[in-house]
Amino acid sequence: MKIFIDTSVIVDIERGKEETAGLLDHLIEQNNSILISSVVASEIFTGTYLRTDYKKATKKAKELFACFQIVPLDMEIAEIIGKINAYLIANGLPIEYQDVAIAATFVREKGDWLLTGNKKHFTIIPGVEKAAITPAELKKKM
Repeated sequence: MKIFIDTSVIVDIERGKEETAGLLDHLIEQNNSILISSVVASEIFTGTYLRTDYKKATKKAKELFACFQIVPLDMEIAEIIGKINAYLIANGLPIEYQDVAIAATFVREKGDWLLTGNKKHFTIIPGVEKAAITPAELKKKM
């Protein structure tokens, strides 16, 4: 399976949430493809550089990112971002740009699940609405 990880899940792991970290370990052991958008990495790096121990935090983030396939933004994803963003704005449902970019990356890569702690943003996006799932929900399905 192709499982995309949202920023909220990475934050849970960094904060020591054992259940989420254990689920991720299990997914990796089962040879699932674990992917993140480069946007997720940029959000995490923003947080690490705001810390007083930024060198240690940044190193730890890079070590965690080594477990994932990082999908960079490109022109195809940029167009999907524009399409999704236009749909959301036209329907009075604007959300944070980062979440739109993460969703667009998921759509382009044809992911199976988008693991997130923030389902409400993703369930309004066509092509993602049925794939957004919390760690607890995914654990129940396994």
